[in-house]
Amino acid sequence: MATICFVSYEIYPTTPGGCGVLLRNAAELLLARGHRIVFLLDVPHSDFKRFQEHDRLQMPNAEHCWAYEVQALVGERAGSEHDVTSTFAHRSLRFALALRRVQEHESLDYVEFFDYCGPAYYALATRLFEPSGVPTAAPVIGIRLHGSIELIDEVGATHDVNRDRYRLYALERGAFRLADAILAPSRSYYEATAAQRYGLPAERVAVSQSPRQDFPRVTQRPALDRHFRILFLGRIYHLKGVDQLVHAALLLLRRRPQLRCTFDLIGLDSAESPFGTSSIAYLRAQIPPALRPRFEFPGHVERAAIVRRLDETLFAVFPNRFESFCYALHEVYDAGVPVIINNLPAFRAFFEHERNALFYDGTTEGLLAAMECLLDDDALRERITRPYAVATEPLGVFYDHPRPLGAPAPDVTTPTVLVVVLAPKGLESAAETLGDLAAQTAPPAKIVCLLPAGDEADTIVPWLGRPWRVVDPHGTPQATVDFLTRDALVTLWAGDRAAPDWLARCTAALQRWPAAAFTGTWAQRGGQLVPSFLDVAPDLHPFDHGGELTRVLLRTQPGRLAVDLLDANLGALGELGALWRAIGRWGPGVLLPEPLLELIDDRQPLDPVLFHYLLLSAGRALPDGWQRAAGLLATRVTGHDSTNTAAYAELLELRRNLRRPGFYMRKAAQKLLGRLRGNRG
Repeated sequence: MATICFVSYEIYPTTPGGCGVLLRNAAELLLARGHRIVFLLDVPHSDFKRFQEHDRLQMPNAEHCWAYEVQALVGERAGSEHDVTSTFAHRSLRFALALRRVQEHESLDYVEFFDYCGPAYYALATRLFEPSGVPTAAPVIGIRLHGSIELIDEVGATHDVNRDRYRLYALERGAFRLADAILAPSRSYYEATAAQRYGLPAERVAVSQSPRQDFPRVTQRPALDRHFRILFLGRIYHLKGVDQLVHAALLLLRRRPQLRCTFDLIGLDSAESPFGTSSIAYLRAQIPPALRPRFEFPGHVERAAIVRRLDETLFAVFPNRFESFCYALHEVYDAGVPVIINNLPAFRAFFEHERNALFYDGTTEGLLAAMECLLDDDALRERITRPYAVATEPLGVFYDHPRPLGAPAPDVTTPTVLVVVLAPKGLESAAETLGDLAAQTAPPAKIVCLLPAGDEADTIVPWLGRPWRVVDPHGTPQATVDFLTRDALVTLWAGDRAAPDWLARCTAALQRWPAAAFTGTWAQRGGQLVPSFLDVAPDLHPFDHGGELTRVLLRTQPGRLAVDLLDANLGALGELGALWRAIGRWGPGVLLPEPLLELIDDRQPLDPVLFHYLLLSAGRALPDGWQRAAGLLATRVTGHDSTNTAAYAELLELRRNLRRPGFYMRKAAQKLLGRLRGNRG
C-alpha cells in the first residue's frame, strides 16, 4: 500500500472550503483501502490542534493517518513575505521546506498539491537542483485540478490586479509545467481548461473523480399547488452565478405571480460583490421589498437541515459560471432532486440534457426558460430525477500505484558551460569571482573575461551595449573566432561571488529538465535577499530588475560564435532578449530559491527605448506573458488613474495586437511606451 501526503490550506470539517471536503473524502476512501495518509497543513494552530486531536480520529483506520503543521516545521526559516516580495511565493517556499522536514519522518510515495495559488512550485523546482547522485525521483509529486485563480479571475473582477497577482498566475503555470502528474475530475474539464489554457498534454493527466458523501434520498416530492422551494446550494458569490438566479427568479415571479414558491439560496456569504460588500446584501438590494420574503438567505446550513429542505424542493438550480466538479450539484442530484445546470464542461462529463438534467445556455433568459420548462412539464421533471448514478468511480486507480506521467527524460550527458566575466575595471577586479569559479564542484567550465576595448584594440566584441576584448582568466588575448558557445552560457560581473556548489546545482537542473531554457538561483546583495521570478514570469523581469544581468545558465547551441548570441541593438537588455528567444525555443526556465550568489550592485533603470525594441524583437516568444505585462505597463502609465481613458484604450489596443505581426503590434506598443517614457515613476 502507498503512503500518500495531501498538502492543503483546508481540511473538512475543521476548516471550510471545497478542497478540504475533497481531501477528507479522499482520505477516508484511501484509508479504507489500506493506504497510509499524511496531511501537511498550513492552517492556524488552533485548527491544526483540533484536527490532529479530534477530527482526524473520526476517520476509518485513523491510526494510519497523521498530520504535520507547516508553521511548527519551518517557523520563519522560509523567509518573510517582505523579503520574497510575493505572498504566494512565500507560501510555496514554506510548503517546500516543510515537505522536506516531513520526508525526514515519512517515506512518501505520492504528494498531492492543489492547483490554485501554485503552492507546489518550489517543491517541484528545488528537487531539480539536488547535487548529482542524490535521488530525485521519489516521491511522485502531483497536482489536482480544482480551479486555478487565473481561470477563476476571468469570471469575476473582484481582486486588485497587481504584480503579485500576476506572479500568482505564473506560479500556477510553473507548477503545472514541472508536476509529475496532473489529476483531473473529468476528461471534459481537463480538455476545456488544462489542455486549452495550459497546454498540458493528455499523457500527463489522469482522470480521478472527486469522492463525495451524498445526501440521503428525499422522502417526498412537493406539489405545484402547495408551497415549494427552488434551491441553490453553494457559496454566495459571483463565481457561482447566484446573481443570475436572482434576476431570473424576479422575471419568473413577474410572469407567474401566483406561484407559491420560495427561492432558497443556501451558502456562506462573501465580500466579493461588485461593490466590495456583502454578496447577500448586494443581492437583497436588487429585490423589490414586496418580493424579499420570497428569497431566503440562511447562510451556512447543517446537512440535516438541508435534507429537510430538499423534501420541499421542486428543483435545484446551479448557475455556476465556472466549476471543476461541484459537490453540491452531485449531492443534490443523488438525493433525488431534479437539477437545472449551466452548460459547463465540468457538468457535461456527468450530465446529459433532458436525460438526467436540464441544461441552459448561460444566459438569464435561458435560465428563465429552463425554470418555466420544469414548472410546466411534469414528465420531464420525473424523467431527469436521478434516472441513474453518475461519478461512480471516485478517485480511480492512480493512488494505488502513483507514478510520473509523461515527464521528459533527462539528458544523458552533463551540459558544458561557457562563463563570461565582465571586468570593466581590469582583470584584477575579477580575482575573487575567478577564484570562486575555479573552486566550483561542477565539471570545469570554459571561462573567459571581457575587458574594456580601448582605441588600441585590434578587434572588439559587442556585449551588452559596450565594446570589449576577450582574454582568458590569465589575461591572454583570445581570438573572437575562438569565443564559442557551449551547451549553456552565463554572464557575471567582476565582483560577483558564487557558492562552491552553485554551478554544479544549476548544471544538474539543466540536465534533469531538458525542456528548460535556463537554470539559476536566487541571490543576495549587501546581505539582502534578491528573489527572482524570471522562471515563472520572464515577462515581468524588466519591471522587477530593470537592465540587470540575470546570472542564469542560458541553454545555447554549442559551437557557435558567442558574439552572435546577443542582439547588439538591445544594449544592456541583450541577455534578456536572448533568454526570451530561448524560452520560445525550449520552454521556461527553473530557479532554485536559495541565494547561492552574492551580487555587485549593477542595478539600472529600465530604458524605455531598449524596452520598446525588446518587446518588438523578442516579445513574441512570450505571447501569453505579454498579455499580463501589458496590464502592468498600463498601471505604470496611468499611475492607477482609472479615469485616464486614453491610456486605457491604448492598453486594450496593445492587448489585442500583441500576437499580430508588423504594423499593428508596433503602433500599439509605440503609443503606450511613449507614455511610459514621459512617466517613469
